[in-house]
Amino acid sequence: MKMTVDPSPHRPPLRVLVVDDAPDIRALLRAMLSDRGDVLLQEASGGEEALVLAAADPPDLAVVDQNMPGMDGVTTTRELKALLADVEIVAFTAVPGAEREFALAGATQHFLKDRFGDLVGFISERAAGNGR
Repeated sequence: MKMTVDPSPHRPPLRVLVVDDAPDIRALLRAMLSDRGDVLLQEASGGEEALVLAAADPPDLAVVDQNMPGMDGVTTTRELKALLADVEIVAFTAVPGAEREFALAGATQHFLKDRFGDLVGFISERAAGNGR
């Protein structure tokens, strides 16, 4: 699912792929970013779907959950980096402990799900500086 919110005509929107099997998490991120004009949000419910979406429409930033049916978040991160070396990936998990595995797979940041505001702030900073 794609959602564009009137991107600035001077700068392309930050393309963000949210990979999480929980629809409520994706909906909350969508709601928190919907008023931004500089973010294009894509959503995947799992790693396999994320790889298909990323191959067809490469994101600038991927937000990846750890515990998902099928492909887990660390494997998804590794596969996304293999597919798109320049994509920035951040882990967004409910439980601490996978930071090292995510970092080794290519993630640059780790956010806990109880800190939505931190993740939204991070995405906002990236979008504001998205001067490709």
